[in-house]
Amino acid sequence: MRLFWFLTALILFSLAACGDGKLNLPIVFWGDDAEEAAEEKPSSGSSAVIIPESSSGVVTVSSSSVTVEPGSSSSVEESSSSSSSRGERSSSSKEYEDYPVPIPGGPGVKKGWATRYWDACKPHCSWLQHNFDVNNPQPWKGICKNCNKENQEITTYEEHPTKNDYFAGAVSTKSACDTDDGAYTCWDMAPVAINDTLAYGFAAMNPAIAECGSCYQLTFDGGWYDEPMPRPTHQAIKSKTMIVMASNVGQDVKYDVMMKHGGEVGTQFDIMIPGGGVGAFNALSKQIGVPVSELGVGFGGNLSNCIEGKIWEMYGTRDGSHRATLEQWQGCLRAECERVFGDNNIPGRTYSEELYRGCMWHADWFMAADNPTLYYQKVDCPKYLTDKFYSTINTEPPPLPNPIPMMFMIEGNTDYKQTGWYD
Repeated sequence: MRLFWFLTALILFSLAACGDGKLNLPIVFWGDDAEEAAEEKPSSGSSAVIIPESSSGVVTVSSSSVTVEPGSSSSVEESSSSSSSRGERSSSSKEYEDYPVPIPGGPGVKKGWATRYWDACKPHCSWLQHNFDVNNPQPWKGICKNCNKENQEITTYEEHPTKNDYFAGAVSTKSACDTDDGAYTCWDMAPVAINDTLAYGFAAMNPAIAECGSCYQLTFDGGWYDEPMPRPTHQAIKSKTMIVMASNVGQDVKYDVMMKHGGEVGTQFDIMIPGGGVGAFNALSKQIGVPVSELGVGFGGNLSNCIEGKIWEMYGTRDGSHRATLEQWQGCLRAECERVFGDNNIPGRTYSEELYRGCMWHADWFMAADNPTLYYQKVDCPKYLTDKFYSTINTEPPPLPNPIPMMFMIEGNTDYKQTGWYD
């Protein structure tokens, strides 16, 4: 109270001393309640920070949570763009992104399951005829890169020696699955963990759902496509998210079919995982010098070796894989990855750090899961995947002949879609 009367007297004195009637001294009324509030105010060094949630629910992944391969050209950067501050998804605004979890039954959210493969062939999306529509040739979206046997990027198409005014003469390079000097999948297309719950990778998809370069978010729900009772491996990836980009498109990959269990319609995503099985084609054996017999079951790969007996041998589980623990599944798959892709100095064998790490990703991040079920939705592609996808050699489409010729035979091959492009 003494402070109150002192300040009152000071005001009266100031008014009397100033002829213009204005108060020229800064006056602060500070009662007993204000003093108590000041004592409770946190210091400026407090670590408690409240960040308002953006309308899209997207949160930038911090650099401390990112796990990427050493030597990667991609890095984690903070963006100063306005779109980044609003939390909007943009393939050009951020290196890494977190994605909202899709809500089952929500708009655009559907059911599916994941399989796996790595045949090392030239990607489907590296063929010209799969990146061009003769009725709508623009805009050119770009073409998927491919590499040589030593994993160096090479051209995806070349000029044909019969090129002329009526024949564009652009022909795709051959696949290593068809010829010894053909093109392969580049090793940096192996899956990578961004953090404990987010990973990026590539996949083969049915052409009815995906075009080359489109991306989908897969959120695993803890189920197993093959059996109604999931293994511990499937439960271990429940709620994890993976963003995949379509680099291969195959008619054998299912779209909107009745799933084995639950009476639901689902779509298959065939994820590219080194050691996931070569499937119907195989260029991996000759690329890294591993006999096909060592690559596991054609459709299933190294994990299928564990399923079909190795896990019994390693751990002596009486009831086989039905009673194996999560740790036993992971241990068996890690041993398989070491055997096939490890740096074991076997004569004639090529070691690839990317392939080794991609196989280990299956054991560590993907928890040795076999054909897990999921929910999916279409999303914007993160920069990490676009950097790994697009060719840096062929950045423009080859010119079309004018006028576009009618179909006719050139060197015994007519499969060039009126553009001069053919297999």
